[in-house]
Amino acid sequence: MELSEIGALQIAKRVDAILHVPGNYRGGNLEMTIVIDTSLEREDFGEAVAAVVRALKRSNEIFRNVRLNLVYWGQEISSKVTPMAMLMTGGAFREYRRCPQKKRYEELFAYLKKFHARSKVVLVFTDGKHEVSDAQAARDALSPFLKSKLLLISERVVSGTEFLLGRWKQ
Repeated sequence: MELSEIGALQIAKRVDAILHVPGNYRGGNLEMTIVIDTSLEREDFGEAVAAVVRALKRSNEIFRNVRLNLVYWGQEISSKVTPMAMLMTGGAFREYRRCPQKKRYEELFAYLKKFHARSKVVLVFTDGKHEVSDAQAARDALSPFLKSKLLLISERVVSGTEFLLGRWKQ
């Protein structure tokens, strides 16, 4: 996953737009979630994640003090709280284990809705090659709030709302 500095800045602008959705972020400490698809090689996402975090920190002061949930989306989904600085240095990915397999987006969305509903921004770094086998379950998990907080980042960037409209398919 190649992500230029301009691409990272564009993602930062989209994150800023997410924060300004009415009723989403009202000030105070920000909580956000970054999801790493375990189908990716560490080299494929490590620099992209670092570039996005750097762009976020430069773009807005609220990213200085963030509660960041790092989620690994593999055969099982696991989560831990991680300092943003560790994402920039790559130290957060020491325990990363690649697990290439087909996954279903609706399972990830249901997990995020259940365990990360407090997050104001959810960034999913993925290879974009997964499927939706139950479209209604995906819609239910994305509604009412997750769709407006979510960005899927692969070869292109797709919002949760665009995902609902079927624009995530290549």
